[in-house]
Amino acid sequence: MALGSEDKSPPADAAKAAAMPKLIKPYFYLSGYYGLLAGVIILVLLLQPGLVQYMPIGGAASFGAVEPAFEPVQRDVRPTESALVEGVKLALSIVSAFLLMLPVTWICMGARRRKDVSQSFIQTILILPMIITGVVHIVHNSLALAFSLAGIVAGVRFRHTLKDSAETTYLFTAIAVGLACGIHAVEVAAIISIFFNYTVLGLWATEFGAEATSKQSFSREWMGRDDAAPEPPRKKKKG
Repeated sequence: MALGSEDKSPPADAAKAAAMPKLIKPYFYLSGYYGLLAGVIILVLLLQPGLVQYMPIGGAASFGAVEPAFEPVQRDVRPTESALVEGVKLALSIVSAFLLMLPVTWICMGARRRKDVSQSFIQTILILPMIITGVVHIVHNSLALAFSLAGIVAGVRFRHTLKDSAETTYLFTAIAVGLACGIHAVEVAAIISIFFNYTVLGLWATEFGAEATSKQSFSREWMGRDDAAPEPPRKKKKG
């Protein structure tokens, strides 16, 4: 029994020790990407402080106030000015949804096995939050439009079977980012994107659950291509 336990412990210790070196490269690129985005935003706001009114942030706080569903919201600004501000916010929200989901696609392509990743799925989780952002903006503060949209969607039949349950987490992340950007709460979408990516990277590096379940859902190496290699044909046994 002692010999058996000693034989099993070194691989587990080796996997834990190799987790940190595996994280260096993806963590460096991921942190650099988010740092670059934050630096560009801070630099633009420092050069042009007046652009703060066009930033699609703080939208989550407005949901605390109760507003009539079918009555127009009274505003003190001119209609043309309000339309310009809302249009710029919508454009920035859609761009933010794309930029925040881009690293999620990198994680999906880099950490998962190549045979479990399809091009259509990668493109779907990248474009889906942009569409959701626009849809949420259209039905915002309008119960009638919300019911109309529900009727339209009910008439369309979507048939797609997910190959892996892990794909649902990426889809839910895309939906959450799109909803947050649609209500002009890009800061909430950024927090969702950051926490999701770093959590998945940690699970990939430590191979969490692989030893207990004997099933590997992640790639052994970052952007590894060995999993995509076709298996050699098996020779038929002669009777």
